[in-house]
Amino acid sequence: MENERKRLTRLIHVGKGKMALTEDAYRAFIGGITGRNSCSEMSEAQLKAVLRVMRKNGFPSEIRRVKPKEMGRATLAQLEYIKGMWTKCARNKSDAALLKFVNRIVRVKSLRFLTEETATKVILALRDMMAKAGFDPDTSERRNAV
Repeated sequence: MENERKRLTRLIHVGKGKMALTEDAYRAFIGGITGRNSCSEMSEAQLKAVLRVMRKNGFPSEIRRVKPKEMGRATLAQLEYIKGMWTKCARNKSDAALLKFVNRIVRVKSLRFLTEETATKVILALRDMMAKAGFDPDTSERRNAV
């Protein structure tokens, strides 16, 4: 019960910030709804009423959080590096061929599902492929044939 009050109070204070209410405007806002000028003086039902009115006036109904499975996704720089290396050294430069290569290396069907760790594995495999194709992986320049 007390945890719910704390959660509602936190949401109201986040809403105050998101709605860019000054302290005076905030006090007038909650006072107009509940007749109280502090969350600590409100009942749980009054806290819920304030939150409902905030949501009607522009505070998003749900706070979008990053899901645990979205954390650690490959960076844009990694994805661009992979695509650049692929176009430089692959015989078949198509996207389908790149996806087959990535699936073979890390068992991922699409680049958007790569994590930082799996993207690193793909990059290392591509560096080996570039070296075998006669390119310097660091500069993307063709090595001189001896």
